[in-house]
Amino acid sequence: MKLRLFTAGTICLCAVTAASWAAKPGDWPQWRGPNRTGHSKETGLLKEWPEEGPKVAWKVDTTGVGYSSLAVSDGRIFTQGDLDGVEHIIAINEKDGSLLWAVQPAPVVAALDERIEKTFANADKDKDGQLSEMEALAAIGWNLNKADTKDEDANNEELAQARAKNYLENFDKDKSGGLSYTEVHSQMMREFARIDQPDGNADAKQLAADRAQRWLKSLDKNADDNIDQRESRGTIIQRFFRNMDAPQPNTGRGDGKLTKAEMADFFWKRERGKDGSLSADELASYFLRQYPGRDGVLVKTDFRRYLGGYRNGQGDGPRGTPTVEGERVYTEGGFGDLTCSYAKTGATIWHVNLTTDFGGGRPGWGYSESPLIDGDNIIATPGGNGGALVALDKMTGDVVWQSEEIKDRAHYSSPIVTEVNGVRQIIQFTRQRVVGVDAKTGKLLWSYKNSANGTANCATPIYSDNHVFSSSSYGTGGGLAKLTKGNEGFSSEEVYFSKSMANHHGGVVLVDDHMYGFGNGGLICMNFMTGEIAWRNRSVNKGSLCYADGDLYCLGERNQLALVAANPKEYVEKGRVDLPRSGRPTWAHPVVANGRLYIRDLGSLTSYNVSASPAE
Repeated sequence: MKLRLFTAGTICLCAVTAASWAAKPGDWPQWRGPNRTGHSKETGLLKEWPEEGPKVAWKVDTTGVGYSSLAVSDGRIFTQGDLDGVEHIIAINEKDGSLLWAVQPAPVVAALDERIEKTFANADKDKDGQLSEMEALAAIGWNLNKADTKDEDANNEELAQARAKNYLENFDKDKSGGLSYTEVHSQMMREFARIDQPDGNADAKQLAADRAQRWLKSLDKNADDNIDQRESRGTIIQRFFRNMDAPQPNTGRGDGKLTKAEMADFFWKRERGKDGSLSADELASYFLRQYPGRDGVLVKTDFRRYLGGYRNGQGDGPRGTPTVEGERVYTEGGFGDLTCSYAKTGATIWHVNLTTDFGGGRPGWGYSESPLIDGDNIIATPGGNGGALVALDKMTGDVVWQSEEIKDRAHYSSPIVTEVNGVRQIIQFTRQRVVGVDAKTGKLLWSYKNSANGTANCATPIYSDNHVFSSSSYGTGGGLAKLTKGNEGFSSEEVYFSKSMANHHGGVVLVDDHMYGFGNGGLICMNFMTGEIAWRNRSVNKGSLCYADGDLYCLGERNQLALVAANPKEYVEKGRVDLPRSGRPTWAHPVVANGRLYIRDLGSLTSYNVSASPAE
């Protein structure tokens, strides 16, 4: 349900304040910079980095967990992140990194409170005000370990042993003293191989043969001395079926049946010394190693930590970058909460949700879009049958239009706005294609499909001179489409397609006639109009980048940072530094604003001084 928290007087006050609160020339007020091109307006920056890299101005660990990049405006840095598991909008002082405010929008708080009460009540079967480990496991699966509060004063070994005993009492159906793969809870199956430890004193080949024999006896329902895919369903054999199924000499592929010898060979090579059963000691060792100080019992505050933000196997937390204009900041969270807040305090002005208010369908890895301001409107992409794109009045959140004829699912790209042959257009990359819609009405003008992969279309399209380039990874690539306006409206025609420029998440920047982005083989420089590759270099491997003062700031997902000349003639690296690793890929894009380079890595944010001026 849409919520607006303002009065007519408040709107007038905001309008006056915004008029006198202009962003500075070096600010970066939204996703991919002032014009959504990945270009910073900064000049006078370092042209070479010292061996140790640019000097760190400050570093903080207050951004929470997430992949959101940054908006920098009028002395403030805005981002999003999960703080103690709860999604927040966050404002930081640009000068020293101090936290100004961290707020969860008021309507989101109310909805979360309601959800916690309902979900907890349903899970608390014995109505004792807490969830036992078995109740929690039934309700939220293995995520209970993320939600569980660590007791810093607990005896970690005793807790781990108690948890192991609990699991054996509840799941050891055959009373063998260990848990087989078929006995463990379904949520534990992915952890099974990590818990099962090799016995260095055992005969590894005999163990492997015994495991294979047990599986053959258990699953070979038609008694043909093989296990086919249907027979393997729901077991560890299904998970490893393709790896176990040895290629045949005539086809080079498996035959779809597993023999005892194939399974034994796999267990010996890949699971050497493991018996395929989880003992009490193995379970206790796992809990002690992975979740020390946690007893598996949850209370409502733990549930808030679990339910309070977007969760995903590829990394928790929000993905979208805030958009700042005047005294307002616009954010889109992982669940599709689109919020307009006061930049000074974080207080909510209005809020909508892309799924409940517009019939949207959240993509598999969460809403990742950064909302776009176009004049009086804010543009977002709920996706789905209600209409793929929506324009709202940026002051009130009221619907201006929704593109009902476009029912594409939302993906992970963010839209841009431009004018093509006199018509102002919103250009966005959905799950199925790149679309151009009339900025006034949301009507579909043209579309281009070849760059879409259906798995994850992440990169924001780039536009120049009636041409749009779009790209995606997962074996796809990028294509340039020429836009033409005729008597019957707009059409798109492919100029070229390149398998090389398969951009995963890091975006593409256009500098003069050439564009730069990470594709197959590392960093690629390509002629925008022809698709001719000028050069490619491994650089920092797969990553993201932005442009400032003649150079590219390249951030590899494995925490390598490099300064590279935007030079179409050759790859010239002008500095490199290895950054500390957080354990997850570094996917938040780098930002250059007001003489500083900002690198966000999940819960940390580092400000580097990249100005060439000694005064900085």
